[in-house]
Amino acid sequence: MSPQISEIYEHAKRSSGVRRQAAGRLWLYNVGLGCIVGTNYLFHVPDEAKTWFFALPALVSTVVFLTLIPGGLVTLIAHFLSRPRLLGGTQAALWTVFHVLLFADTRIYNIFRYHFNGQVLNLIYTRGSEDAIHLGWQVWTAIALGLLGVGAIQTFLWRRAVRFAVEDERDPWPARRHLRPAFVWIVVLMPAVFVEKTIYAQADLSRDQQVKALSRLFPLYPTLPLEDVAETILGVDIDELPEVDIDGVAMNYPLLRPEIDPDGPRPNFLLLVVDCLRHDMVAEDTAPYMDGFARDARVFSDHLSGGNSTRYGMLSMIYGLHGSYWFPILKEGTSPVLVDSLLDEGYEFGIFSTASQNYPELRSTAWSRIGDRVHDDFPSREAWKRDEESSAALIEWLGKRADDGQPFFGFLLLDAPHQTYSHPPDQTPFTPSAPELDYLKMTANEGPDPETLWRVYNRYRNAVYHADECVGRVLEALDETGLSDDTVVVVTGDHGEEFREHGFFGHTSAYTAPQVHVPLLMRGPGIEPGLESRPTSHLDLPATLLELIGADPTARDRWTVGGNLFAPDPERRRVMSGWNEVGMWVPDGIIRVPLSDYPFEVEVYDRGWRLITEDREILASESEALENLAAECNRFLQ
Repeated sequence: MSPQISEIYEHAKRSSGVRRQAAGRLWLYNVGLGCIVGTNYLFHVPDEAKTWFFALPALVSTVVFLTLIPGGLVTLIAHFLSRPRLLGGTQAALWTVFHVLLFADTRIYNIFRYHFNGQVLNLIYTRGSEDAIHLGWQVWTAIALGLLGVGAIQTFLWRRAVRFAVEDERDPWPARRHLRPAFVWIVVLMPAVFVEKTIYAQADLSRDQQVKALSRLFPLYPTLPLEDVAETILGVDIDELPEVDIDGVAMNYPLLRPEIDPDGPRPNFLLLVVDCLRHDMVAEDTAPYMDGFARDARVFSDHLSGGNSTRYGMLSMIYGLHGSYWFPILKEGTSPVLVDSLLDEGYEFGIFSTASQNYPELRSTAWSRIGDRVHDDFPSREAWKRDEESSAALIEWLGKRADDGQPFFGFLLLDAPHQTYSHPPDQTPFTPSAPELDYLKMTANEGPDPETLWRVYNRYRNAVYHADECVGRVLEALDETGLSDDTVVVVTGDHGEEFREHGFFGHTSAYTAPQVHVPLLMRGPGIEPGLESRPTSHLDLPATLLELIGADPTARDRWTVGGNLFAPDPERRRVMSGWNEVGMWVPDGIIRVPLSDYPFEVEVYDRGWRLITEDREILASESEALENLAAECNRFLQ
């Protein structure tokens, strides 16, 4: 360190005022740096003057808000910590983490259109989540370089801030007066915040959906809702928007257990679920075994998952309930009626999964009563190899079932088509195929180039092709053991996967067809082969299975919100769930509804997930459906 810097630091050591001013100046520098990082959000702003007039000050306002805690904290620490080098290192670490997290949030938003939230945190801290996400060496290298680079910048800026603070103390009227933090706060930042909040307040009162949607570009965007003030003080009439309030916190489920006809049939049930299996993947080239199975099966061509992620897809498939029930179910470890009823009827259970059943927490929910019959600890590192191991374990289990004659419920979840799209390296029927999934390219602001996207899509199709082979082995084993004639086989996906058809990559981000339209194939005793084109849902599967063994359909609504797959309502409104929200497919689009206090209002999108700003007519026409949705989300709560 140069003698000049040493002398400046020595001065700062004796003066808490210098340290506070330097910390405040560093805070201001990081507001500017945060705005630079945050420009990544602006790639999603429509190219209209109105939107940019809001988005630019909104970015500044949001960064100011986000820096309040770290900025205020370091300024307070500067008053008490008299060692400038240690103070600088502490701030460098804090601000470096801040900017790396902010940049990471821009990448998350580019893929999913949401920010760091409970869903992301759940992925980080839940045991078993390592099976669901593999970032790759490119991401970890970028994180390491980012930490080093931003840390070096922070060290440089701290030295500069301390030097200016010392000079300002020696000369209270410096030539750089316009660079003083107070000047920038008063003349630049506060006016930007005022302009942005004024625009948002006007948009909030007039329900300008475009501006309100833009506000969600920015993480933890601080809103100033003025509805109550406008109504009580200004006398402005505010439109009442539909909402789904969750009134209970504990499960009251079921209201009535279904009665099973003691003389009814007792077929076996086998559910074969392929993670991320889109509806259009069941074809002769991508999934020949499933395609062959479909020729003799009941094919549900207009079938939606009950969610855009495994958590909610599985909840709807096993419980027949909306995703709004997930957290109460998880808290209480509530077992599904489907499992309870089959246990009561003497069914043997075998649950086989390539991915850990701890994430999502299916071992604590759907399988809470049969945890000892869950097999998800297959040793191989690669998902495609574990798919082979899990399907082989299921085949061995089926062989034992053929000998004991007891009815069974078998379940297999194959994981290879989940990101990172795992398949044997020598099995690439679809080329060119990406050798690995590079998240940095996939999360670029402008999106991946067409060639990269095509290679990744082919990698996904190669993974589906391999998963299909595993399904085929299970179906062949079912025939060889003589169980086929007595077994209802269901082949489906927990949710779909999008490849930017509507601007998204992956799943969990929207309720578009690529993310929720999945295949459903059923074959077995009592099931007529053919095509069912009426709208169906995963929510219908539990009632369908239990009614196949004699459950009373008149009591169905006492334990599920689903229907029967063999008698679908052609006018139904299907519901899919996400984290703290639900989506409802209606003839004119998709209604996105927040659950309780989630920070956005009900919105309407078209099937391409473009916001419909003039949505009052659609919402009015679907008011009854929204009321029914609210009732369904509260039916089993107390």
